[in-house]
Amino acid sequence: MTAQKKDSILIFDTNIFLTGVDFNIFKETIYTTSEIIEEIEVDKYKEKNRNILNKVQAALESKKLIIYNPKERYLKKIFKKSKETGDYKALSFQDIGILALGLELKDSKSLESKIITNDFSMQNLCKALEINFSPLYREGIVKQINFEIYCPFCKIIYKSEHFNELCEICGSKLKRRPKKIF
Repeated sequence: MTAQKKDSILIFDTNIFLTGVDFNIFKETIYTTSEIIEEIEVDKYKEKNRNILNKVQAALESKKLIIYNPKERYLKKIFKKSKETGDYKALSFQDIGILALGLELKDSKSLESKIITNDFSMQNLCKALEINFSPLYREGIVKQINFEIYCPFCKIIYKSEHFNELCEICGSKLKRRPKKIF
């Protein structure tokens, strides 16, 4: 008896849509979340990227592009893991939704999925969660990194939720760096 081949799908992040990629070059069905579509349809893109929006609409009509929003429990898993890796504040709500969708579809027994993104923080979380991913038109990350949030002047270490906030001691903007492993 031969094993049944899983259906293969791709999950697109906003930055992939904004490249203007032709959906027809992919044999797989493409998934994304409603938040990604809303992000592309904002006024700043409507006139500048009319061609992209037309491609998205055509892909939706032909069922080449499917909108699916992940279950709440997968969003919670992404929030938790992103705090562990130090990527929490480097991710938008849309990014978290795409990662949660990738995790949910990874857990599906019938779908083989891959997130397509050029975002390094998203790739880092994919590595940490063993979600298949690939960048488009550029190199991706090679290894997963855990980050720490710190004050560049006081050298105080903060929780990942404080990335881009101000140091409570000196008022400097907090930064992130790879955690040192001892």
